[in-house]
Amino acid sequence: MADTQYYQNDPRWKDVKIGTDAHMTIGMVGCLLTSLTMVMNHFGANETPATLNQRMAASGGFSGAWIKSAMVPAQFSQLGVKRQQYMECKNQPAPMADIDAGLAAGSLVVVQVDREEDRAFEEEDGHWVVLVQKEADDYHMWDPWKKEGAPDTLVARYGFGYKKPEEIIQAVIWHGRGDLPKVADKPVPPAVPAEPSTPTSPAGPAGGDDQPLAVKPTVALTLRRQPIIDPANVMKPLPVTAVLRVLDAPSQARAKIGQQHQWLRVREPEGAEGYVAAWYVQETAVAASPVPATFEPPPHLPAQPAVKLLVKTTGDGVSFRSAPRVADDTFVTQLAIGTELQVIESGTPASKIGVQGQWLNVQLTDGRQGYVAAWFVTRA
Repeated sequence: MADTQYYQNDPRWKDVKIGTDAHMTIGMVGCLLTSLTMVMNHFGANETPATLNQRMAASGGFSGAWIKSAMVPAQFSQLGVKRQQYMECKNQPAPMADIDAGLAAGSLVVVQVDREEDRAFEEEDGHWVVLVQKEADDYHMWDPWKKEGAPDTLVARYGFGYKKPEEIIQAVIWHGRGDLPKVADKPVPPAVPAEPSTPTSPAGPAGGDDQPLAVKPTVALTLRRQPIIDPANVMKPLPVTAVLRVLDAPSQARAKIGQQHQWLRVREPEGAEGYVAAWYVQETAVAASPVPATFEPPPHLPAQPAVKLLVKTTGDGVSFRSAPRVADDTFVTQLAIGTELQVIESGTPASKIGVQGQWLNVQLTDGRQGYVAAWFVTRA
């Protein structure tokens, strides 16, 4: 069937209220809604952003203005299409081999991109598009934001002359029939020699199978509670300089390093234990200094510090969220420009103010506690 390009800023529905929100519209934040409309139509549905908006709102498929993408395929069960997988990759390169395999097998891949210099709409510069075909080192896409003269490929429009696809893409949702195709594992890279300046155990990184094993990230990585990629599973970000003590048996763990879809159970320098993606680490020297044996995670809502820090929003429509991440299930409400917030986290929260990618734990005047993007506030 012929695929129809739809746009969230189409005059026919751009001013229609989206989901169950009383203020936001399809034109403002309807990129994922519009992308999913095009995906479902590709597999045989007959919807517009306006009709899918009504359908999902009536079936509980929205959290305010944010569509619950996992619920969309169930509305079209007769088509046999499903959401095959979701992956967030803001702190690591996007899985381009998996994306390519999905496209080759007939799936459509909805990706969130960082528009960076093309900041015309939507909060926190997150925008969803549909990848439909790979061509050379770029990808043809259906972009739900209509902009005259804009390229219709991913790198040409959102690479800004220096970004690669794996850097542009912030999150991925595969849709298709059946299961996502398997991608061949990457070869295991050679062990990395010990760094002269790093204290090591006698065995070092090339020690025997019964010697302690440590790894370090090859990219900015995340520590996760369970060995699965899910935004709700993230414990904390890890810098590329972190030396992680591997808690699995060294002989088994070494076989996983560099392997796609393998995970390692590790302890990071501050004592937190969890899992990291084995395909984004390399072996390194074991640090001689001991680390705590146990780790108590901070409470979800930290106690109020002794010295009050007040901030205020710098834009209209800043999102107030239940957790420090952008997702349908974390959105609580929108804040007007100049809204005053009390910072309730300990440590040095003032250093986060205005910094891209940082979050602040705050309290509203009505007592509700949650999070705001630190790059959308300033000192009150």
